[in-house]
Amino acid sequence: MPERPDSSAKRVVIVDDDVLICEYLQDLCQFYGVEVVGMAHDADAAEDVIIDAEPEFVLMDLRLGGPRDGVDVAEAVQRRIPDTKFVYVTGSNEPKSLERIASDSPHHVLIKPISPADLRKALDRG
Repeated sequence: MPERPDSSAKRVVIVDDDVLICEYLQDLCQFYGVEVVGMAHDADAAEDVIIDAEPEFVLMDLRLGGPRDGVDVAEAVQRRIPDTKFVYVTGSNEPKSLERIASDSPHHVLIKPISPADLRKALDRG
């Protein structure tokens, strides 16, 4: 089993259009003592949940199955809550997608499938 971090509880919102991935990330966060304060599966819901919860971190998928992607949501949120740290968790590792993510100056980028250790490192960098 992965080692638990020795940090105070962090608050995170998880955004992914795949419910099973959300549940996996939620389980990992809870194991590491990170408080999951919201989840969303599309861009509109994500923006609302993030703004309402004001988490320290957002685990954000790039592709959300609609006209807006994760970067669109991050940009909208950062206009209102600029200190929010976005960790992109994406299966889109082609250059165009990575350039799109990089345009937002993310806190960290994790390519699916992610390991528990990689998630821990991304959240410990807070």
